[in-house]
Amino acid sequence: MIMLTTFIFAFLCIVALTAVVHAQNQSGFISIDCGIPENENYADKVTGINYVSDAPYVDTAVSHSISPEYSKETVERQFSYLRSFPEGIRNCYTLRPPNGDVKFLIRARFMYGNYDGLDKAPSFDLMLGADAWDSVQLQDPRSIITKEIIHMPNKDYIHVCLVNTDSGIPFISALELRPLTNSIYPPTASDLYRPTPTGSMSLVLRWDV
Repeated sequence: MIMLTTFIFAFLCIVALTAVVHAQNQSGFISIDCGIPENENYADKVTGINYVSDAPYVDTAVSHSISPEYSKETVERQFSYLRSFPEGIRNCYTLRPPNGDVKFLIRARFMYGNYDGLDKAPSFDLMLGADAWDSVQLQDPRSIITKEIIHMPNKDYIHVCLVNTDSGIPFISALELRPLTNSIYPPTASDLYRPTPTGSMSLVLRWDV
């Protein structure tokens, strides 16, 4: 019985992963390399995913490249540049996914890389619109933090916001939006009583099976 349960769980995980990969080929798939110039869009050599500049998605902030000593160590190109927000308490990216009853995986990634020469990694908060998402607390310049959340918007846009908590200047390295099929994380019983199920689910852990 235990072996059968384990097999069923592994099978469901594989099915879910297949659905995610399939969803990546649909419209609404956005991959942003924060800080790169608008004319330097590129396809990742490993994944083949097309990354674009964040310039059309944000009105404020300053572009930086990380310190050369850390850029030599990074495997992923998305961490070579970043966008920092030295002005204001709250700064937001505006994402406009396609309309419809669709869930989205939102992924934000961060690597400090001592871009400012202060050798002091900052801490700050993340929000989805007016709702708290998570906190980003980097330990050192090499640390890479990835925050993920599954979100069903109730508007035609999503605001991903970085909030200054007086613990250093907020920044971001990459921001990604992935549409998910409705077969992944279907509505709960309580959701069915609402005309359009909305809400968010933060990542707790991920198992590679």
